[in-house]
Amino acid sequence: MQWNKIKLTFILAFLVLNVYLVIQLFPQEETEQIGLETETPASVLESVKGYSELSDEETETNQQYEATKMQFKKKELEELPGNMNFDINSGTELVATFEEPERLPVELPFDKDTTQSLDALNGFIEEYVLHGEDYTYWGRQGNKMLFFQETDKGQTYFSEDSLLMVTINEDYQVTGYTQTYIENFKKSENEKGWEVNHYSEKQAVKALTAKQYIERGDTIEVEKGFYPIIELSSKPNYTPAYKITVNDTKHYFYLMLPDNNPYIRQQTESAFISNLDLEKETETEDTQ
Repeated sequence: MQWNKIKLTFILAFLVLNVYLVIQLFPQEETEQIGLETETPASVLESVKGYSELSDEETETNQQYEATKMQFKKKELEELPGNMNFDINSGTELVATFEEPERLPVELPFDKDTTQSLDALNGFIEEYVLHGEDYTYWGRQGNKMLFFQETDKGQTYFSEDSLLMVTINEDYQVTGYTQTYIENFKKSENEKGWEVNHYSEKQAVKALTAKQYIERGDTIEVEKGFYPIIELSSKPNYTPAYKITVNDTKHYFYLMLPDNNPYIRQQTESAFISNLDLEKETETEDTQ
């Protein structure tokens, strides 16, 4: 009899404990669910560093741009130092090779935001590259240093037609470079009658946040420029773009296309260089 009372007491105690745990669990799950429901793009942007400084003024449009490829001439190359050999491929691509590797005036790797190092690198490029002052250093991937041309309308990004790609050896000495250059950069004629719309920096960032490319607490930087697009034309074509850098590691491009369907493109140095190498291999196979 005594044992039955003890057993009943244990059962009741466990029942009370289970009820208590259930009561504690349900409010917690409800609170977590409410937190998930309120994690909207707008609430995320409140914590994104750099967003409040952006402009919501619609300054960019979906108006397309075109250019012409510059034809390199041997006479122009005579202005450069004489310790290089030049090969002009199809007239619009220049391949330069140093007779002896040339030492860079900066130690690699270096912070491209450091003014002194960047000025020294720019000075080297201006000395050894035709129109070198028009190229902006992007970064390094392996033994390749990427520079993109800046036109009078703005900076271009990841275009094989406005590119300077410098090759270095294991001692961080320059062995040569490949160069392309564009001229007559201007707005294309709107032959199809596309409606011209305007876009803002904040609009671009909001679009990335909605796609979860930007998350709570991230740091962003936004710049305006031009990104290449493929058109059925012999001329290089570009579209206005916002370059959005997230945490100084990922680069996204918010492209304003003529059909009024903005497009988000993520680009990396390795993918860009791999595509260039693949195109050259294809061209070589076609000529054999």
